[in-house]
Amino acid sequence: MAVAGVGQGMVMSPLIGIVLSDVPSARAGVGSGVFVTTQQTSLALGVATLGSLFLSLAAGGVGVRGAFVAVLLVQAAVPVVFAVASRGLPDPRR
Repeated sequence: MAVAGVGQGMVMSPLIGIVLSDVPSARAGVGSGVFVTTQQTSLALGVATLGSLFLSLAAGGVGVRGAFVAVLLVQAAVPVVFAVASRGLPDPRR
């Protein structure tokens, strides 16, 4: 859990800079607002989804330890899937 927290903390500052780097100065407030709204919505949906998965697995006979491991594996796999899928996006520098 500590490794995931430190990793997320190290990613957030550069991510905000990258996302907002192409936003014109006159629209910085709008760009920041859209980014934060998207971030908060995604966090809430992620917590709800992983919490539901954990509770359904824990109650379904897997046990708390098995449910915890399954949720950690899902949480580790999702960024990998997004990283691989993002390689197919067009290059914004073109």
